[in-house]
Amino acid sequence: MASLTEGKSNLSFILNSTLNVSYEERPIPTLTDPRSVLVAIAFTGICGSDVHYWQHGSIGPFVLKSPMCLGHESSGTVAAIGSAVTTLKLGDRVAIEPGTPCRHCEPCLSGHYNLCPDMRFAATPPYDGTLCGFYAAPEDFCYKLPDQVSLQEGALVEPLAVAVHITKQAQISPGASVVVMGAGPVGLLCCAVAKAFGATKVVSVDIQQDRLDFAKGYAATHTFMPQRVAAEVNAENLIKAADLGEGADAVIDASGAEPSIQTSIHVVRRGGVYVQGGMGKPDITFPIMALCTKEITMRGSFRYGSGDYKLAVQLVASGSLDVKSLVSREVPFKDAEQAFEDVLKGRGIKVLIRGPNHEGDAKAEAKGEEKKEVEAPAAAAVAEEAVAEKSEEVAAAPEAEKTETETTAPVEAAAPVEETTKSVATETEPVVEAAKADEATETSEPVVDIAKAEETTEAAAAPAAEESAPAVVEEKTEEAPEVTESAPVTEESAPVSTEAAADAEAAKPEETAEPAAPVEIPERTSVLDTIRKIEETAKKTDALG
Repeated sequence: MASLTEGKSNLSFILNSTLNVSYEERPIPTLTDPRSVLVAIAFTGICGSDVHYWQHGSIGPFVLKSPMCLGHESSGTVAAIGSAVTTLKLGDRVAIEPGTPCRHCEPCLSGHYNLCPDMRFAATPPYDGTLCGFYAAPEDFCYKLPDQVSLQEGALVEPLAVAVHITKQAQISPGASVVVMGAGPVGLLCCAVAKAFGATKVVSVDIQQDRLDFAKGYAATHTFMPQRVAAEVNAENLIKAADLGEGADAVIDASGAEPSIQTSIHVVRRGGVYVQGGMGKPDITFPIMALCTKEITMRGSFRYGSGDYKLAVQLVASGSLDVKSLVSREVPFKDAEQAFEDVLKGRGIKVLIRGPNHEGDAKAEAKGEEKKEVEAPAAAAVAEEAVAEKSEEVAAAPEAEKTETETTAPVEAAAPVEETTKSVATETEPVVEAAKADEATETSEPVVDIAKAEETTEAAAAPAAEESAPAVVEEKTEEAPEVTESAPVTEESAPVSTEAAADAEAAKPEETAEPAAPVEIPERTSVLDTIRKIEETAKKTDALG
């Protein structure tokens, strides 16, 4: 067995009992299966289920009875391979699918291995998770990352695969309208996947204004804040505000909250599809009459199945959707417990913990990212300057050429502005209340609880909005979203915004890179030729970076 483990640590983040965690140096796993690989963990995302086990020690029938390593959203580098491994080699970067099925039961043989009753899922008692130095996994449950996909993005493949599975259940077709209840990580990713699948109207629903603001800049075409009114009333207001006609083609609940589920059924059009992705109370009051009379197709969704991980990697690699903007920050392994505290308090959308052996590599990667960020604006500045100079030259040209300049050049200049707008979007998660945390699962989103969130709703809606309308809806436009009086910053979110701003300021690249060589433009070159040269120069700059 070839290996790259010499001199490395298998420091692990262990949950000993409720609210009792520790760091423990464990032996590096030995590969007992010739078709398995050993992965040096690079990044691990914190999931709601991890926080729930930490706070309560159990989720449903899964009860912590002995110390367990937490974490299951991970990426890393292959450090050792079994003798029968054929698809991976030492040094390959991979995203780890954290559940291993038995491969022999009826669900496994029929392609629904996520329903395997003997599933060994990371960080689900009694099985250890991935917040450690090294983790052993089957070869076919480790997905090689393309060169253009970072290890940080690789750690987000797990929640993205959850969203892919949920959205596939909704049977989204091009031109469809989709409503997603809950704007936590999985809910936001469901919006992005629905858009990638061809949905033209994507409505994000949540009781937190900061989440809705992020959703609008991320993947939602519309946002909606429900009020403390009957489910039928909220549904009617949502349908009208988002111009959904007779209702949405598909509604996805990524919250698990009872009021959210009740509203969802009334939002679905006749003959539409409803998917339950978030888990909450075992039993709720459900509008079954509406389900029947509208002949709604209802489906549950659990984790991910055949092809979901592969599709998730492809969506990121192709640029069809963005996952990296969901990352609020990265923390070193020694700060894992503090990171859990931050997630519990709603600080950020997604927090990544670096593996104990990845500290040095992380610094090198950060330096590389900084170089790219410095060089890209430099090239863009050269391009903008060249376009501006050429625009002056053609100012006295015939009207046709002037028109061509006005319709073409601004398109090139607008791209950096759009990227800047997206890059500064920083939002936060709401606090997970203890009552809601009892209902958390791997796929559950922070709860969109209409009836039980009076204080949160009142803080998110201005008095004027309450008097004029029971709901707030915002539609995504090409311009930057305006800040309205309906979303004041709460005391809880204020320090988060300050922290996010500080992180953003610290992340700004130093202006030390040499500017790219200016583009030489012949005096009589046409505007179109100039633009083509600019594009070629940008490509060369990217290649050199």
